[in-house]
Order: sequence, then structure tokens, then C-alpha cells
Amino acid sequence: MVVEAADPGGQLRRAQNRIVDYPGWPDVAASELAAHLIDHLRRTGVRLATAAAPVRVDTAARRVASPVGIWEVDALILATGARERRLGIPGEHAMYARGEVWSASRDAGRFRGLPVAVIGGGDRALEGAWLLAEAGAQVTLVHRRTSFRARKQWRERALRHPGISVIAPAVATRIEGEKQTRAVHLRSADGREYRVPAAAVLVRIGTEPNLDGIEGLPTREDHGVVAVDRWGRTSLPGVYAAGDVCTPAPYTSVASAVADGMRAVKAVIMDWECGCGILRHDHDKPL
Repeated sequence: MVVEAADPGGQLRRAQNRIVDYPGWPDVAASELAAHLIDHLRRTGVRLATAAAPVRVDTAARRVASPVGIWEVDALILATGARERRLGIPGEHAMYARGEVWSASRDAGRFRGLPVAVIGGGDRALEGAWLLAEAGAQVTLVHRRTSFRARKQWRERALRHPGISVIAPAVATRIEGEKQTRAVHLRSADGREYRVPAAAVLVRIGTEPNLDGIEGLPTREDHGVVAVDRWGRTSLPGVYAAGDVCTPAPYTSVASAVADGMRAVKAVIMDWECGCGILRHDHDKPL
């Protein structure tokens, strides 16, 4: 049984950039790849419960509860993925509640000639800033450090672009606007305050594992992801993890998530067949 909180496909459903690093698919739209994966799943005969949010997981009892069903299982694989990290500042929640969730690749053209703020220092932040600037936006790139962790390719493109101004080190303290975003307020490392006009604010500060609703969490690593051995076993008996929920953000990919899932499934089967005590041995109850 696969229990999906929303529509199957996870982050692939929201990604606008094409996938270029999945073996066998040199250049494919994220949504198309998701559709093929879901079709493959359905062809195997695996049951799929969708739109199951909110999902509550009791890891000690290996019990999954949702509005569409309750399951007590012999093995549980956490594949809840990751979500975008938020700033947690005043005005941010209201911005998203208004539907101001922008994609630099999809929406760049709508901000031609307008000021836009991009917050972050990784690949996605600098690529987004560059795409917006190329489309004619007046971009302010805000980063809490003076060094950027983005790859050299994006540092060279973005930091040299005449349409991008950089304010660093600085942090965002408030997003201004009632009916739409008007500005972002910043504080520099020396305590100075800035008000930067912005028709949009794109928050690109990375992701964090999606662990809402999971009771009795397994051991986690320093960066917050679930700790697993090389086969996907967590610190809890009968509980495994795969994909972005147990992979630090710099190393995530669709290919590695698929591999994690396969390893975890094989670990479940091996643990069951070897009788090593990790799973309950109720042979009248299939996995």
C-alpha cells in the first residue's frame, strides 16, 4: 500500500525545470516523468491511496491513519520527501496565502521592468535570479553570507549580470504588502535596516525533510534528515526511509530517491526472510 497525502508525484508535480540527470531520460518534463512513475506503480498492482492528508504515523505501532483509511503494517517505509524551507518572518505566510508562489522559469516574463527580490545563496537562488534578470526584471539577490554555495556556473552567470544587485550578508526581517507584495525589509550584519521595493519575493533557502504527522521519529542526523544505514533501515524496528527525507539537500536527486526506494524494499524482504526479529512474523498477513 502506498499512502500519498496529496497527488502522487511529490516535488516532481511542482518542478518547472526539466529533468536532465535521470538515466534513460536525457531531457524530460518533471510532470511527465512523474506520470510515467505513477503508471509503472499502477501496472504492478500496488494499491495507491491518494489525497489522504492529514496522515498520522505511529512508528512504534507501525500504524498509519488518514481520512481514507487506517493500516497496521509489518514494515513501514518513510518516503515523505522534502519541502521548501521558509523564512518564518512577518508577512511571509500572507504572501503565500495570496497565491504569490512564483517560479523563475515559468513566471520570469511577468516581472519585466519590475523589482524582484530573491533570497538564498544556492543553485536554485542564483539560477532564479539569473532567469529573472534575463527576462528584464530588476533583481536584488539577498544572502546571509558573503560566500555563495551555488555551483561556479551559476555564480559566474548571476553575480556578473548587470540586472542583479547583491546585498550580503543580510537577512530578511519582514515582507511588506497587504493585497500584494510591495517590499522586503532587510537587516545587514552591522545592524543597518533596508527597505527594498519588490513586486515579488522568491524564497530559495533550500529544503527540509517533511516529517509532519510522524510520531516517535527515528534518529535524525545533524542536518535534520532521518538517519539510515546503507539499506534504508532507521533506528526503529521495521521502519525504513528512502529519498529526500533521509538525504541531505546537496545530494538529492530523482535517481538517488528511486535507488533508495529499491534498497529499502529489498531490505524489508531480506529482514522478513532471514527471521532476524525486525518484523512481526504473522504469515497469515501479507506485507
